[in-house]
Order: sequence, then structure tokens, then C-alpha cells
Amino acid sequence: MNQFVITILVLLIGAVVGALMEKSSVYLIKQRVNALKYSQFSGSVSKTIFWAMINAIVWLVFIKLNGLEAKTLEYMMLFSICIILSAVDISIKKIPNELVLMTIFVGGAFVITGQPITSIGMNIFGLAIGFIIFLLPAMIGKGAGWGDVKYAAAVGFCLGAYGILSAIMIMTFFLMIYAGYLIIRGKGNLKSKVALGPFMASGFVAVLILNLINANDHLFDFGRLF
Repeated sequence: MNQFVITILVLLIGAVVGALMEKSSVYLIKQRVNALKYSQFSGSVSKTIFWAMINAIVWLVFIKLNGLEAKTLEYMMLFSICIILSAVDISIKKIPNELVLMTIFVGGAFVITGQPITSIGMNIFGLAIGFIIFLLPAMIGKGAGWGDVKYAAAVGFCLGAYGILSAIMIMTFFLMIYAGYLIIRGKGNLKSKVALGPFMASGFVAVLILNLINANDHLFDFGRLF
């Protein structure tokens, strides 16, 4: 298929899915709260266009990095789930079980069809690592919630043992930047509660993109550096 046609199709489909993602985030929020005073991510045409553009552009980046491959499709789906999850968690400080299950389902589907990110043993090990690392903070009520524990386990299953450690390190880096921003602006401190889902999702997506770059250009063995 002509590259121009592929580009247009990816942008169109990605934009439509992006708009549907906004509707999905609103639905998930409304299922969990009676009323939301102000929606940061929906409620206007400009916000819908933003959802559509972000999803379409990132989908196109994945296609350009890896072509029309099964792994590309997997990463595109996982990215879209990450965006919905981040919007919901920022809005109501909750991570829906539906999105955790979808993350595991997408990762598991590609394991079964022979397109895993790592071997199945490493996937299961990654699930255990993600679960254990976030379990203690959740148990003592320091920072992480049970939704974060389940999501970290799902990310670990998709990335494998090395990948989840990489994602957590990237997540920590982003958290440090955000904490610095809060302190500088006088809006909080190191003890301020924040939604961890978007930061975990950011680390997740970063590892996915770096894995695709490495798979094609062989720049580094990112997951095994840690």
C-alpha cells in the first residue's frame, strides 16, 4: 500500500479512536462519581480535537518507527489505554479495573499469538515485580493506592521483568520533576499526594517507544541496562 495512503488512514482512524477515547474517559468517570465540578479533559470541541490529534500523531509515530507489524498494533492499543487511564486518574484519583484488565488482555493476546515483548516467563516475573514494588506503599497508605498496585502489575506483565524496572525508573524521574515544579510554584511539597497512574503510564509508553527504536536501529539494550 502506498505510504501516503497509509499515513492518511492511520491519521483518520487514530483521530476517530482518539475522539472515542474522550467519550470512554467521561463514561468511566461518571460511573465512579456522582458529579465532577470541572472536567479538565472533555466538554468542548477543542478538547475533543486535542484527543484526536494526540492519538493520531502518536499512532503515526509508532507506524513510522516499526511499520505495519503486530507489535506496532499492540503498542498503539496500549498507548491509547494509557491516555484514557491518565485522564481518569488525574480527574478522580482512581484507576478503573476495566483499563487494568484491558492492559493485561492486550499484552496477553500478543503473548498467545507469538508476539510478546519478552518471553512468557519474564512477563509473569514482570507482573510480580510491579505488584510487589507498589504493594508495600499501598499497604501503609503512603503514596500508592490499590489501583496503582494493579496497574503496575499489568504494566509489568506487558513489559517483562527488565522493562518494568525501566518504566519505574523513568516514572520516578518524571515524579521528581513534578515535585520540583510543585515546590518551586509553592503548590505542594514532597508529601503532596498525586495521581501515580499518569506517571506509570508515561514510563510505560517511554519504554515502548525506546524498545521500538532499539528494535530497528539497535542503539541499546534498554531493558537490560537495569
